[in-house]
Amino acid sequence: MKKLIQDRLNMISDLDGRRMLRSVLFDVYENVVDYNMKMYELLEKRIYSETSDFVEKFYIYTCIEMVDKIDPIDDFLHPMVPDDLVEAIYDMAEINERLRSGEPVVIASVYMKCPATVLKKLLDQKKAYKGSIKTDRHIHEVNVQLKPCRKYVDVIEKLYRAFQNNGIEWKTINCPYAYKFVDVILDTPLSMEKSESIKEISVELAEYEKFRVPNVIPLWNVAQIEGVEKEFPALMPMIDRIVYEHTISLDDHGVQNGYLVDFNMEEKKDFIYSRRKEKELVIVSTSSEQATWGLIKIENIENADQGRYMGEMLTNKRDLGFTGRYSSVKSMVIRTRGEIARLLQSYEDISNQLIFREVEIYESYHEPPETFDLNSFIDDNIRVDSYKKIMLMLFGANNRDDYLLEEKMSFLVSEIQILFPEYKCIGELVE
Repeated sequence: MKKLIQDRLNMISDLDGRRMLRSVLFDVYENVVDYNMKMYELLEKRIYSETSDFVEKFYIYTCIEMVDKIDPIDDFLHPMVPDDLVEAIYDMAEINERLRSGEPVVIASVYMKCPATVLKKLLDQKKAYKGSIKTDRHIHEVNVQLKPCRKYVDVIEKLYRAFQNNGIEWKTINCPYAYKFVDVILDTPLSMEKSESIKEISVELAEYEKFRVPNVIPLWNVAQIEGVEKEFPALMPMIDRIVYEHTISLDDHGVQNGYLVDFNMEEKKDFIYSRRKEKELVIVSTSSEQATWGLIKIENIENADQGRYMGEMLTNKRDLGFTGRYSSVKSMVIRTRGEIARLLQSYEDISNQLIFREVEIYESYHEPPETFDLNSFIDDNIRVDSYKKIMLMLFGANNRDDYLLEEKMSFLVSEIQILFPEYKCIGELVE
């Protein structure tokens, strides 16, 4: 606006008139323009703040790393199962007892760097493989079988329960690595003395040996911590009961991170809800006792030391833009192909690798699905699968040699499945 006024003034040839008019305009009108621009900027900031991504502090990042290269004081990524860093101690008496009773004995978990189709074929064969257990006294030849490893999926489910208990919207975890592990199950009667100590376990996977990557575990930006109250709980009378506000300062843990209250079902009766302030977490409870609270901390990406991890870092972070944020705030229902495409493209890292082509609806679908539901632990007690139509989503791929391709596609399909619970969503790669 100021430039426009100056251009118009420059067109006046009478210099005295130009000087007089400039004095009037700039003394009076310039302040009006400055005020309007300031108010416009404040309005713009308010609109963007009210349509901010409210799960921004709860995005999950994952990757894999060699055990001996993991930094135990890393401020960003932590082992999904902390016990993975603890050297396994085998109780010979317990192993022998479980073998006698027919219970499976997991002696190791192995990461398989292969496509999902190859891993499925390996597990479907239910084949016995040769292995050996070296102790401080003998080398025992054994047979083992491979089964899907559930321990990392179980911790994802536990995180989902924490999100639900804290009233935070759940977003599918983009962690394909969790589905690449197999458990090595002891399949041989074993006679070892109670005093024997296992030193080494080795397995030969025949034609699949080339896919095995030893001493690798998955990492994510989730850590369990303790939040200590430094003040006595504040009494908050309500119409039907008395509750107490427990305030935990986040200065020591990092105000940039996300936090969830972590509790088991026995403790849930005391917990009502939590709310976040800029530098505090307020926990509302029926308990009046000052306590130490178990918290789940979601580390912010600004804590990351970029480029130092072994595997590709993956995330469920969305780049929604203003339109996407507005849709989320208003809970707008997605009903068009364009809206589905926009949502899938908001996952920038994956949308650059998988290109959404089309969506098709079928009464039934008899081909083996190329994807699986990453949120299988979410219960749907209203709709019956047998009555659902099939929503088939077709994708193209920039790199078909990516061994994580099926899991990445499953992540995108699982996100759409949450939005379309009345359908059974599956994905398929096309040329």
